[in-house]
Amino acid sequence: MEFVSQIKNLTPYVAGTPIEVVAKAYGLERVVKLASNESPLPPFPEVLEAIIEKFDSLNRYPDAEARDLRAALADRYEVEPNQVILGNGSCELLIWLSLIFLEPGTEAVFSDPTFLVYEEVTLARGAKAVKVPLKDFANDLESLAVAVNERTRVVFLTNPHNPTGSYLSAAAIAGFAAGLPESCALVLDEAYNEYVEEPDSQGGLNLRRSNDNVILLRTFSKIYGLCGLRIGYGLCSPRVKEAIDKVRQPFNINMLAQAAALKALGLSDRLEERRRLNSEGRRQLYEGFDSLGMGYVRTQSNFMLVKIDQLGVPAASVPEELLRRGVIVRNCGAWGWPEYMRVSVGAEKENEFLLEKLAELK
Repeated sequence: MEFVSQIKNLTPYVAGTPIEVVAKAYGLERVVKLASNESPLPPFPEVLEAIIEKFDSLNRYPDAEARDLRAALADRYEVEPNQVILGNGSCELLIWLSLIFLEPGTEAVFSDPTFLVYEEVTLARGAKAVKVPLKDFANDLESLAVAVNERTRVVFLTNPHNPTGSYLSAAAIAGFAAGLPESCALVLDEAYNEYVEEPDSQGGLNLRRSNDNVILLRTFSKIYGLCGLRIGYGLCSPRVKEAIDKVRQPFNINMLAQAAALKALGLSDRLEERRRLNSEGRRQLYEGFDSLGMGYVRTQSNFMLVKIDQLGVPAASVPEELLRRGVIVRNCGAWGWPEYMRVSVGAEKENEFLLEKLAELK
């Protein structure tokens, strides 16, 4: 056998370790997972009921077009259904977008560090990954603009940024988008949008409506608490959707995910409570890190970067030491920041547990 040449340039994505694996490995009764930017809250009860109602229909294929969900999303965002795309998580949408935009000889531009999948899908297509360093833990729009050239087919931009949680104003992003050539798509990844407390948080929607080369991605994984069902969505021009439909696999959104997302969307008025709890959790962690003398990056999301090079153990050992004590965090070494860890905002008791274990390392 001989693999395609691009395979040698790829590194498998390393996800957060499951709670059960850590508990078994270290003989722990309590394990708190704060590594994967998940919501500490389960789906709404009505969403669970909608899932259960579909159990007797699992011998049938789901609606390949996810018509009801796409229609509901189109109604919510005041667009046509042919401007809505759905993926098995936003990651699948990134794969489809790479298939329709990238090939050898083309380039994708994105910040460094950022969501690791951007580089993976770029290199898998044999395209060149152009990585632009962050500035003060935020996307450097000026430098990103300079990196765009005639070979650039897509710019991947997260807001709030992953892994830092920093936020760019709608006006700044609109100015950046205005300078892109028509041949270049801007993929604006807003996976954590519902956690943002800035007044211009929905500015990306207006940008998408007025620019055919802007593709807006969001997800049901985060604030809705549906990570386990893997369903993301995007808003785009009809031309982009038509191209994606040519490359996506049939029935890519399973029946349970469609039912859950449709019901969850109808309960969006209850997200404010979840946003409030996340905000309180952020303040709890800020205060806790302050009391421990630990630096951190303020965030507009449900996660944050925390500086770990002033504890009583070497920074490189902190994630493992926390793991042994029952706290799973994200090691930032893969992003070139071994002196930082990324921490999800958990429920109040989970945050307390993290702070207690960090105090043991002072």
